[in-house]
Amino acid sequence: MGFAKALQIRLGALWFAAFIIFSVWFLYWICYDVLVWNKALTQAATANYVGFTASIAVAILGTQLGKIGVLKKLTIPLQLKLNRNQQGQRVQQIRPPKKEETKQAPQDSEVPSGCKFYLGYLHTRPESVDIPEECLECEHVANCLSPTARTIEYASS
Repeated sequence: MGFAKALQIRLGALWFAAFIIFSVWFLYWICYDVLVWNKALTQAATANYVGFTASIAVAILGTQLGKIGVLKKLTIPLQLKLNRNQQGQRVQQIRPPKKEETKQAPQDSEVPSGCKFYLGYLHTRPESVDIPEECLECEHVANCLSPTARTIEYASS
């Protein structure tokens, strides 16, 4: 709900700011006609008056539409889409690791002393499984990441 409310506020502010900028643009040209060309207010370009009036009217209309909830109706489909995506991400984050993600040691691999896993585990582990703390502190970590690491003799040589 917070995102939808923030989106409504941002859309309203964007709407208001855009049309205020337009009104300042038209007001600039009215002042330019009056001050630089020394024209009377009634002799300034009519298009500038129309543009200034229309931009102020649309800015006020936009704020009133925001107050009665028109912007809320426009953001409901976006909010529903985001809720579906966020629920899907939450399910993926909460899901425990699968049993098949933790592989057993192959027959030809050896386990270094003080290691919970086998040499070459870091290369064969799925990307979704975090690297264990013990592996980060192990002296064989570089060789364990190697695809050819299978024995301690290879790792120490």
